[in-house]
Amino acid sequence: MPWGQLGGGGWLGGTHCVACLAPPAGSVLYHLFMCHRGGSPVYARLLALDMCGVCLVNTLGALPIIHCTLACRPWLRPAALVGYTLLSGLAGWRALTAPSTSARLRAFGWQAGARLLVFGARGMGLGAGAPGSLPCYLRMDALALLGGLVNVARLPERWGPGRFDYWGNSHQIMHLLSVGSILQLHAGVVPDLLWAARHACPKD
Repeated sequence: MPWGQLGGGGWLGGTHCVACLAPPAGSVLYHLFMCHRGGSPVYARLLALDMCGVCLVNTLGALPIIHCTLACRPWLRPAALVGYTLLSGLAGWRALTAPSTSARLRAFGWQAGARLLVFGARGMGLGAGAPGSLPCYLRMDALALLGGLVNVARLPERWGPGRFDYWGNSHQIMHLLSVGSILQLHAGVVPDLLWAARHACPKD
């Protein structure tokens, strides 16, 4: 993260770093302590910790994107940031209380829809940002969605029970796709933040 070049956008850089690090940290703790003997209550807390990491990347990861996309719309940008944060709170609550893996995936659908609106605005020229960042964001969400679908569908172990118990199962594939998604987020946000630090909006 080029901190010295971000100017007043340093808080966005910090937000982005937390967003990128939260899912791996939550997932590592979840998997590390899965061999516990505490039963369902302990497992539920570990799963909630893992879901908090996913919630943070979905919430905090999008804030720099929205901020840069609406950089030249000062009246709309705060409303969009607050609206997305409130929507994320609802999505996070639904994910933490979801009864199944598919319900947890659906809980993040509204956030994905809101991000697509932001991406659409940028693609149509209604928003701003660094050239080349938008494809990174589209790949980010595509990889995240693919990882979630693979995990919910339990592929490929559904086709060969027992063959993928140690390697190549859906959960491992999902984690690899999630890392790729986070890398795409980083590849898009850093140029966006540098662009925002140097860009001067036209005067009305």
